[in-house]
Amino acid sequence: MSAPLTVAVIGHVNHGKTALTRALTGIETDRLKEEIERGLSITLGFAWRAYPSATIDLIDAPGHEDFIRAMATGTAGARAVLLVVSAIEGFRPQTWEHLHIAALLGIRAGVVAVTKTDLLGPGDEAAARAGIEAALADTFLAGEPVLLCSAISGAGLAPLHQALEALPARCAPAPALEGAFLPLDRVFTVAGVGAVATGTLQGGPLQVGDHAILEPSGLRVDLRQIQIHGREAARAEPGGRVAVALRGVTASEVRAGEVLCAPGAFQAAEQVDVQVTVPPDSPRPLKHLDEVAVLWGARRDMARARLFGAGSIGPGETGFARLRFSGPVIAFAGQAAILRRPSPPGTIGGVVVLDPVTPSGRGNPRDRRDLLETVSAGNVEAIAANLARRDGDVVSAAEAARLSRLSTAQVRERLAGDYADLDTGRLASRSALTAIRRDYLDALAKAHRDAPARPAAAVRAIRDQAARRLSRDLVAEVERRLATDGQIRLVGGEVALAGHDPLTAMSAEALARLADIEAALREGGVKPPGLAALPDAGPEDADLVSLLVWSGRAVSLRNVGLRQTLVFHPDALDAAIEALRMAFPPPREFTTGEAREALGATRKFIVPILEHFDAVGLTTRHGDVRQVSKPPTAADTG
Repeated sequence: MSAPLTVAVIGHVNHGKTALTRALTGIETDRLKEEIERGLSITLGFAWRAYPSATIDLIDAPGHEDFIRAMATGTAGARAVLLVVSAIEGFRPQTWEHLHIAALLGIRAGVVAVTKTDLLGPGDEAAARAGIEAALADTFLAGEPVLLCSAISGAGLAPLHQALEALPARCAPAPALEGAFLPLDRVFTVAGVGAVATGTLQGGPLQVGDHAILEPSGLRVDLRQIQIHGREAARAEPGGRVAVALRGVTASEVRAGEVLCAPGAFQAAEQVDVQVTVPPDSPRPLKHLDEVAVLWGARRDMARARLFGAGSIGPGETGFARLRFSGPVIAFAGQAAILRRPSPPGTIGGVVVLDPVTPSGRGNPRDRRDLLETVSAGNVEAIAANLARRDGDVVSAAEAARLSRLSTAQVRERLAGDYADLDTGRLASRSALTAIRRDYLDALAKAHRDAPARPAAAVRAIRDQAARRLSRDLVAEVERRLATDGQIRLVGGEVALAGHDPLTAMSAEALARLADIEAALREGGVKPPGLAALPDAGPEDADLVSLLVWSGRAVSLRNVGLRQTLVFHPDALDAAIEALRMAFPPPREFTTGEAREALGATRKFIVPILEHFDAVGLTTRHGDVRQVSKPPTAADTG
C-alpha cells in the first residue's frame, strides 16, 4: 500500500460536506455539541477510508465564511481536495473562496462531488453536471472527475469511492524535507497518557521514542505513543493524519499551531522571504508595509509585508516580499500560505516560502530580489552563483540546500564541478580559488624580488594583496592548501616560496656584508652587538640578520621582560652550554646569578639564553634553580 493521502473536503456551507464524509467513511466528524445542534461544522473534522491501494484521510473543513482560518488549516496539510457542490445551489461564494485558497496553497488535484442529487427533478442531472463543469473550466479542477451522488440515498457513492482510490496517482509528490514536520491542529489531555497532539504529518516519518522539538517555542519532547486512526503504531509515515502522545510537557504548555519538528531540521525566525501571488479577481493589491494575517500549517500569524522593488503587487501579479513578524515563526522552504486582510477580513493572495530563515541585516534590496528570483526558479547552480557573489565566492552548503529545497549532499553533488568543498560546511568557487592562488604566489614572488635579501615576507601583507578582490576566507584556504602541498613555507608571521633561497640572489657586496655581520655575532659571544652597534651599520642590516637566522647561522631570542630581540651566533650558544656544564656538572644546580657570573654576561643576555636552553632541553628548571641536562650516551643514541 502506498503512503497515506490527506484530502481536504471543501465547499460552501450546507452543501453536504459532513454528510458526504459520513456516508463515505461511516465516521461522524461533527463532534462538538454546538455543531450537532446547529448542523454546521465550525472546526475541522477528521475521517478516513482504507482502500486497497492507499488510505485516504479526509479533513472536513467548515464551509461558513466565519471559519476560513479553520478551512485553510485543514487544506494546508492536504495534497488534494474533495470539492462538494450542491446540485441544487451550484457554485456559491465559499465554493469559490475555498477553491482559490486550495489553489494558492498549491493543490492541483481533486474530485468534485455534486451532492443532493436526490432533490433533482427527472432529467435535471445532465444540466447540473454541465453547470458545474462550466464553472470549473478556469480552475485547477478542470478535467478532474465530476460525480453526481447523494449521501441520503447512497446513489453515486460507488463511483466516488473509485475516484478517491485513484486520486493518489494524480497528486504531486509531497515536498522533500530534512525531517518530520507536524503542524499541530489539536492539543488535549488523555487520562493515563498525558498531552496528545494531532496533525497532518509532512517531511519525514515519526517513530515512538523519537526526540522532537516544538517550534517556535523550542520545547523539547519525546514521543511516548503514536496513534493512526485510533490504533497504536510504532511508526507514522508522512502524508496522513497522526496523533502523538508527548512526554516532557503538559497539554497546557503546548498550543495548537506549534509544529513538532525533527531536531536540527528546521529553524525558527522572525522574518521570512516569500513569493507573493495576488489572483486576478482579488479586490485589492498587496501594498508595501501592509499588515497581513498569514495562514500556514495550523498557525495564524500577523506580519508586516515589506515588498522588494515595488510599492504594491496588484491583482494578477506576482512579486517578492519579506514578512516581518513580532516573534519567531516556523516554516520550510516551499511551504505555501495564505495572506488575508485582518479587517475587513478577506483573502489577498497566496505566498510560497522562499527563505524561511532570512538573514538579519538590511543588505541591498535589489541584490536580495535577484537572489529570490533565482530561488523561485529553483536552479541550484544559479542560487549558488548568487550566494557566491554576495559572500565573496564562498557558499554555505546549508543555505544553498535550504533555498534550493535539496539536501546538503545533493547540493555538494550538483555543484561539485564548479565548487570545491572546504570541509567546513562551505563551498568555494574553483575559479576564485585559482585566481587567489595565482594572486598569492605572484604577490609573494614580487616580495622576494623587491627584497632579495629577506628570507620571507610578512604574511599579512601577502594576504592583503591576495584579498583585494576576493574573500579573506578563501585566501586563508588557499594559503593552507599551498602550505600543505609544500609550495610555501609558513613560519610565525612570515611566508616564503618553498624554493626561495635569498643567498643565490645576493650580490657579492651583500654576501660580504653578511659574512661581516656573522663574524661580529660570533665575536660577540654571549654579549652580541645589536643592529645599531654593528660595525658600519646600514639600512640593509636588518634583512641580513633575518637571513642569518633563516639559514641557521644565527639564533633569535626574545627577552620578554625588556621587550627586546637579541641575536646570537650558534657557536656562542654552544660554548655557553659547555661552560655551564663545566662550572655546574650535573646534577649540581645553579641560579641565574651564578650562571651570569660563570658566563660573564648581564641579565639582559643571560635570561633569554637560559630560557632558550630550557626550551630545547639543554637545561632543566626547578623553581629558581636549574641544572644542565646530561648529554646523551652512546647507548642512548643507539
